[in-house]
Amino acid sequence: MKKVQLIALSIALFFNFSLSASENESNPRPKDQWYQIDLVVFHYAKNDSGEAWPPVTEYRTPANAIRLRTLAGEHSENSPLFEIPESGNPHLSYHDIVRDAYISLPVSEMILNKQVATLEKNRGYQVLAQKAWRMPLNPGTPKHPVEIRAAISGQDSLLLDGTVTVSEERFLHVDIDLWLNKLSPESLYSTLSGKTYNHGPSSSDVLTSNRGSDNLIRLHDGSPPLRITENFQVKQRRRIKNTNEIQYFDSPEIGVILKLTPYQRPNALVETGV
Repeated sequence: MKKVQLIALSIALFFNFSLSASENESNPRPKDQWYQIDLVVFHYAKNDSGEAWPPVTEYRTPANAIRLRTLAGEHSENSPLFEIPESGNPHLSYHDIVRDAYISLPVSEMILNKQVATLEKNRGYQVLAQKAWRMPLNPGTPKHPVEIRAAISGQDSLLLDGTVTVSEERFLHVDIDLWLNKLSPESLYSTLSGKTYNHGPSSSDVLTSNRGSDNLIRLHDGSPPLRITENFQVKQRRRIKNTNEIQYFDSPEIGVILKLTPYQRPNALVETGV
């Protein structure tokens, strides 16, 4: 009797294995798994940590960093001037947000809106940036940092600059490398410090003078130069074990909320001629 049961069990296991293998062959793992990345960066407006900011450090955006493409008509009040799409550039106007990668998604598509609303109700926090984009991931493919920039005007002018890298090796990983810069008008800085700087008329990158750590930036071509008087870096790497969880990265000056959500990218539309 036991022998008959063992034979029946073996047949059942073999059948299930064959069926599973057949299903795997007919439904192979997609070449690329897509994810939506939602990011919120905020500043502790009333920071009582007493921690002094380090000396100004020069940094450069990686050469392979990807700048998110912006939809025409989409503009957030926290967006920097240099990310506003030019009206005459057709490449920044029409994108398929459900199928194209590295598109800056509109607020209606963002997942962390409730978290942003909660932060904005508390005067102790200042939201610097809210971003969302979709991208494919495949183990072994090169890492592509995504450039994050946002300029905030107010009592303290701030520039958020840096990158977020989402990659898949054996597991999902997120690398945060963000800088919070305090800015001062160059004319005011020169008056207070007695230093002057001869700057060109059209550069939009971070400019470095011959005076050591004196850093100048422009928010867009032709704008008055601003000097970085202080900056603070948050750099962390984390393995994402559960995409259902919201990730929180903390530092004395900057808080980062991040959510990875698997995304089912629709197939391309088929034109029927109807």
